[in-house]
Amino acid sequence: MPQTHAIVYCLPLLLAAAGEAAAQIPSWSVDTFHAPPDAHWALTTARDADAAYVMLRDNHPGAAVELHDLDFQQRLGEGHRVALERARTVTSYEGYSAVLAGFATAMGDKHIWSRPTFVVNFPRWPRFILSKRGDTWSVTDADPPETSLVGAVLISCDGQDVDVLARHNLGGFRADWRIGAQQAQFGPWLLVDEGNPLIARPKACVFDANGQRQTITLDWVRVKRELLLPRLLKAGGAGHSGYGVRQIGAGYWIALERLVGDQTSEVVKAVEAQKAALRSAPFVVLDVRGNGGGSSLLGREIAASLFGAPYVEAHLGSVTSSACGGPDGAWRVSPNNINHVEYLLGTDLVRQSGPEVKQVIETTLHDLRDARAHGRAFSSATHCPEAPPKPAGSAAPASEMQGRLLLLTDNRCFSACLSLTDDFRQLGAFHVGQTTDAATRYVDVREQYLPSGYSIFSTLQSVDPSAPAQVGPFTPALMYNGDIDDTAVLQKWVVDSAVPAASR
Repeated sequence: MPQTHAIVYCLPLLLAAAGEAAAQIPSWSVDTFHAPPDAHWALTTARDADAAYVMLRDNHPGAAVELHDLDFQQRLGEGHRVALERARTVTSYEGYSAVLAGFATAMGDKHIWSRPTFVVNFPRWPRFILSKRGDTWSVTDADPPETSLVGAVLISCDGQDVDVLARHNLGGFRADWRIGAQQAQFGPWLLVDEGNPLIARPKACVFDANGQRQTITLDWVRVKRELLLPRLLKAGGAGHSGYGVRQIGAGYWIALERLVGDQTSEVVKAVEAQKAALRSAPFVVLDVRGNGGGSSLLGREIAASLFGAPYVEAHLGSVTSSACGGPDGAWRVSPNNINHVEYLLGTDLVRQSGPEVKQVIETTLHDLRDARAHGRAFSSATHCPEAPPKPAGSAAPASEMQGRLLLLTDNRCFSACLSLTDDFRQLGAFHVGQTTDAATRYVDVREQYLPSGYSIFSTLQSVDPSAPAQVGPFTPALMYNGDIDDTAVLQKWVVDSAVPAASR
């Protein structure tokens, strides 16, 4: 059995720590404890890596030979090989978590993840946090906050350029380093230590502060995870739109932070109820800051309320039928994928989403069962015929919107939010804010426990044949470089910069 240690605090210290928002864990307690190496972790890691590989091989569309996605198949094979090689060296839970995270990240799609069921509750940090803005790494948060290091730019650590360090330490385990939005999201984790034995913790870093370079020896200390996470999220530079429809000057602001849940459903209903006013307004802002996805069908419902269903279908096609890939893409035929669609039909999400969503899922299940009965690998066609020309001139349905629609995104826009962004840009929305994240043409994520129960791994189940291999990133026509989480300032900037003076 692993060795256990009790941690005892005297009452004065406990009370003092409770009164400090960013209290550090005393070095004489947790910081001095290191779990003894345990050989069973190597076998556990290898077994779970094998299970993750089989899950992707048997359910992910890109692994099917019929799709000819050689890039994904090579990623899968190489990722599995590296995971098994690393597994042989693992002697701790932290090593286990790092190997599975590295395997998931190697797939090149943030929809594929390893979600550990236990987390490091006392990670280490050097008492400051970095943010990545463009090509610059700078200190944006510190403890104490008045430290002179805030604002300094990180140049290198232990003689290694910061970009090289980040590409290895973050790009290998947390982010697809090809995507700028993910660099911004995960950049604050660069100097957070969760015990990953596959990377080195920097000892000293060089900073540029007001033109003067200085070398700082990092003082790594423990910190409570629940205190650190909100600061890391803020340092990622994204925003929070919230939910609702409100009037702003002569126009309207629609806030839609997610594409799933009761609050989103209420926004969709509010847009439909107020569509006459929204259509006649000189401008409407659709704010999706913080939106990591959900169901893109809800975005289509908002589009129909604003532009009119005939206009939307003429530009984007019908929601409930498609000559290319079925109404919800082409699903990989596998027992687990079919079971998942059967499960979805009984969920509150489907029951509350309206008849169109239910019809799409019922059609998908029918197509999956039919494909299985006839020995086909996918529920529908995986290659699109050439699209018919869109109606032009007087034959094209007119938009019901009289004013300008502005789409506001931040770097967290991902998954269904990317589909929403693509749709609204095609419908003529003027895009402002930050560049979005990116994903692949594979959709419909599902996750399950790995054999040990220490991690939940995910796969994708269908492919959108009409989409490019990579969806996004989408770059706004008008970029915002300020604090995108400051709604009051941002709102004024949007109106002043993207709305004609006569329409405000």
